[in-house]
Amino acid sequence: MTARERALAVFRFEGTDRPCFDLMEGTVWPKLGHYLRGKYGALTNEAALNLLDADFRWSHLYGKELPLAAEDPKWEIHSAYSDAIGNRLLADAHTAREVDRLFRPDPAARPIPDFRAMRAEFPDKALVCCIGWTPIFSCACEHFGIEGAMIRMAAERETYKALAIKQSESLTESPRLSLEAGAAEACDFIWFGDDFSYDRGPLISPAMYRELIKPYQAPALLLSKSRGLRTLFHSCGACSELYEDFIDIGIDCHIGVQTSGDGMGIHELAAKIGGRLVIFGGVDAQTTLVDGTPGEVRAQTLFNMAAFRECGGYIVSNSHHGLPDIRPENVVAMAEAAGRDIRPL
Repeated sequence: MTARERALAVFRFEGTDRPCFDLMEGTVWPKLGHYLRGKYGALTNEAALNLLDADFRWSHLYGKELPLAAEDPKWEIHSAYSDAIGNRLLADAHTAREVDRLFRPDPAARPIPDFRAMRAEFPDKALVCCIGWTPIFSCACEHFGIEGAMIRMAAERETYKALAIKQSESLTESPRLSLEAGAAEACDFIWFGDDFSYDRGPLISPAMYRELIKPYQAPALLLSKSRGLRTLFHSCGACSELYEDFIDIGIDCHIGVQTSGDGMGIHELAAKIGGRLVIFGGVDAQTTLVDGTPGEVRAQTLFNMAAFRECGGYIVSNSHHGLPDIRPENVVAMAEAAGRDIRPL
């Protein structure tokens, strides 16, 4: 099987010649890149992906080369989730009119990759069209502040909905522009995302998700599926209680699966949605990849694969990327457990 054939078979819940494998969202972060360069001779990010024999290539990274880190890379700490830090555009907006005046997303301002050139370069890889981060809930938290977003969702619905409508329009326009630029012909998958959960579960009730987020996500998903693309949806945290809603609006795959979250155990997920929703991730970036030995990483990877052996629909990957405490040797162990033969280039 080619990598593309393997990935597509997973989404049909069929058997494959070997496990489907990727780095989550194709990202070779600096610490990992430095390790793979020094130990295996992978001098570029593409060389690193080839070394690990990843099945996917991602449009948001196409034509870009992240700098390989120095031996002891410095990590910048971001505090985007603190309402006390940063400029919250809509912190003082309490009417729909104020939101309309201040919040003006422009999806046309985003650069669109050359999808056809990407397919020509990677004829046998599974290609993912990434439209960029255009969430509904996280957008509200970013611009109102987290507390402000919760207040507006609970008590100032029209103000919140003014933002959600505009963000939904932007979210739908982004794939439309990509589809016009050749994504439907060149790519196999399209990536969306939103973060609305933490380790214990969603930050809002399922009823609020169904009223205030789900309807605004649906149009972009339906448009993409109407053109034949399979949909990947990134969401951190414990969100399995919303899986039926994901399936209902056309999400084919949950990517970024954190198995250490409540209700996110790999056998629980297989029993709940096996054969209906693809699980992409599950080698945990909060626990195993950080604190485990390579042997423990291999064991968890094999354990995850075994959980989906009967129903299909599992892609081996780290549950998150770019975290400085992930041990690079554990990433190699994960790839090896997925049947990759890692040797110096």
